[in-house]
Parts: sequence; structure tokens; C-alpha cells
Amino acid sequence: MAQIRKFEQDAIVDRTLASCMSNKEEVIYQLEGTAKYRKLKDDFTNIEELKKQKKVLSEKISSEQDKLNDAVKAFNKDVLKSNPIYKLEYDSACWRDERSLRFNADISSYSKVGNTIANEIAIALLPKDAVDNIESIIKRIADNFRFDLGGS
Repeated sequence: MAQIRKFEQDAIVDRTLASCMSNKEEVIYQLEGTAKYRKLKDDFTNIEELKKQKKVLSEKISSEQDKLNDAVKAFNKDVLKSNPIYKLEYDSACWRDERSLRFNADISSYSKVGNTIANEIAIALLPKDAVDNIESIIKRIADNFRFDLGGS
């Protein structure tokens, strides 16, 4: 048998491919008519619908988180009167997508309130009679940081 040249081989491949594809529309039509394809098509449609619902829900979640953040700020201002010890926190970006709504009571000596108390004590102790009045000075300063729910 004689060896075929490359261009002859390419021509045979092209003609074979054209023959294979001559009825592609009919083959696709038949494949689309199978029960298995229709099931896959339904699954695809369901996924697309779920994606639309997910988008709507994501937008709603984002809107509700913004409202909650604003409500927490208002709570801290109106109910807690911007108390430096007690603060309600809403963390919408927690690890592993877990959200958190919690009270934080920051009372360490290195906290903002600890520094504020230290400064107030230093100022209160400036007068000479401060040594005699230390207990009343401490009570007066501590009373500024106490939180009262108003009879609860």
C-alpha cells in the first residue's frame, strides 16, 4: 500500500468529520427528547431559579443587617446612654459566617473606661483634702459609670 501524504490525510479527516456532523441537528433533537436529558434540563432550571432566590435573599439579608447595625447603635446611644462599660455589639462578619449579637462589658484597667477612671482619680486627688475624701471621691466617680435600667 502506498503511503498517503499529509494533505491527503487531512482531506480524508475533514470529509469524515463533515459526514459525522451532517445530521447533528437531528441527533441533538433526539437527545433533547430523552427522559434523562429532560430531567437534567429540569435540574438546570431549578438551579437557575435557586440562584435568583439566593440573590434576592442575599440582598434582603444585607438590608436587614444594615437595619440591625443601625438599631444596635441607637440602642447603645438611647438605652445604654453611650455607657463606656456596657456595649451591645452586632458582628456581621464573624469567623465561619456565624453572626453574633452580644453585650460586651469592657472593665479591664487597660480599657478606655479604665483609662478614664484613672484620669478622673488623678484629677480628683489633686487637692490637698483629697486624702481625707478618697472614699467619697471613688464613690462619686464609680457612680458615673454605674448602669441603672430605671427600676428593673
